[in-house]
Amino acid sequence: MKNFKLTREKQRGWGLSTKLTAAYSVLIVLVAGVLTANLYLHLRKAQLHAIRDRLLDLVSLAAPQMDSDYHSLVVTYSDQQRPYYQLLRQRLQVFQAATKGIKRIYTLRQQTNGSIVYVIDYSPPPNPNATVGETLTELTPLLKGGLSNISRPMVENTLMQNQAGKAILSGYAPIVDAMGRREGVLAIELDASGVLQSEIQARNVATIAFLATLPLAVSIGWWMARRLTSPIAELLVGAEAIAEGQLNQTVKVHSKDEVGALATAFNHMSHQLKESFDTLEAKVVNRTAELAQANQEIIALNNRLKAENIRMSAELEVTQKLQQMILPKAEELSQIPELDIAGFMEPADEVGGDYYDIIRKNGRIKISIGDVTGHGLESGVLMIMVQTALRTLLANNETDSEKILNTINHIIYENAQRMNSDKNLSLSLLDYDRGILTFSGQHEDIIIVRSGIDCEPFVEIIDTETLGFPIGLEADISVFLRSVNVQLKSGDVVVLYTDGITEANNLEKMQYGLQRLIEVVKQNWQLTATEIRQAAIADLRLHIGTQKVYDDITLVVFKQK
Repeated sequence: MKNFKLTREKQRGWGLSTKLTAAYSVLIVLVAGVLTANLYLHLRKAQLHAIRDRLLDLVSLAAPQMDSDYHSLVVTYSDQQRPYYQLLRQRLQVFQAATKGIKRIYTLRQQTNGSIVYVIDYSPPPNPNATVGETLTELTPLLKGGLSNISRPMVENTLMQNQAGKAILSGYAPIVDAMGRREGVLAIELDASGVLQSEIQARNVATIAFLATLPLAVSIGWWMARRLTSPIAELLVGAEAIAEGQLNQTVKVHSKDEVGALATAFNHMSHQLKESFDTLEAKVVNRTAELAQANQEIIALNNRLKAENIRMSAELEVTQKLQQMILPKAEELSQIPELDIAGFMEPADEVGGDYYDIIRKNGRIKISIGDVTGHGLESGVLMIMVQTALRTLLANNETDSEKILNTINHIIYENAQRMNSDKNLSLSLLDYDRGILTFSGQHEDIIIVRSGIDCEPFVEIIDTETLGFPIGLEADISVFLRSVNVQLKSGDVVVLYTDGITEANNLEKMQYGLQRLIEVVKQNWQLTATEIRQAAIADLRLHIGTQKVYDDITLVVFKQK
């Protein structure tokens, strides 16, 4: 010890302690600088990620509320007066009012020329609203790639400024129908001014933290240098022992200087390490037992789920059988002398949402066809409700189709509200009486194939868009209901169908289409109704091939005798 003191007294200039102090101080300052820089970047990134995650959740929640069928009907400025436009805009307004921070919420559509236009816009007052068909001039990075690139909910990576100069973050989500087709894009502009304020605060916090480390770094560097000015050979032996797994190792150092203090700390560390290792082993044992118990609970839950699936499958099977039982039978149709009639209905799932019926009463023939949105148990139940309601009204001698449609709509609307269901359906009624065919209600276009010059057939298309309104969407639809009449001649063929036929895809994602159905009927119009139906269904299956069927398929063919 005396020799060490003498040597230290004779040192001149930069001694070992001073050098170590300077080295450790510089190192700690560098580490502190990196840590504070990381702190700033982390806080900044966390704020941006937080608002991006929130916006991603918002567009994911809002997009399914936009009915794709109604959205597709909004094309021109005049459509702003339509009920479906007002309904969709009200949904945007309600979502914006219920969600803090939304500056603007609107929908977009891409034109065939590549331009992106507004469809439905709700901007809180006093911001102006974009009108239907107005071109979007300022494209964000995501929109520059076109709406086809927005295949899922997406959020911009950077903040932008709106027209008021406020920082915003934009998010988008596709509006898709039951077939998975994108009809448009929902956009939300979220207030991001808080992110900029938080970024300034994070920068200030990081700067203060870095400045606070400067005196601390010098102090720690000096302390560490003083602790390491004497030989550490004894500590190396203890460290090697611990490295070999001897965690209860005690370093024997008898000096009372800095090395002795370091040895004491080293011994304490080794004991703490041993205790931590033992505690960890105990935790592993306990956690293993907990995982085993959780696994048993999962197995029990899985068994209950299997039993529940079996029960639900049985209920679906009963509903499917009931649905098939109430469809018109071939022997019933054969007893109608005025018309040759054939029908076909095939659900996409166990229970379908398509519906058709043919009823003959007091010399008049009532033909109905409908399509409930979606398919499955809920759609099948609504279909059965419609069938029951229609037959009940006819049994009570109600013959006016417009009154029948309005009454059925009232019943289905109330039941849908009671069921908390968003389902609705298209429904057309046809009255046949001594060669006169009367159409009422909104559904798919109706095909009529007639004999022309030299027996060459020609086709008439009856557009039902203006003859009604979707059933179950509004409490009263009487103002939307109209009727039109056509005269049928011997040999004329009438074809009714649901969109499960015209929108059926093949493996190349090409739809079957209305024109192909018309061509099949024209080629076979002189055959019986059953043969025409068989030809159409066979051609449809040829088009679909091995592609999965996503919608119910319904076809009704009748022919004037």
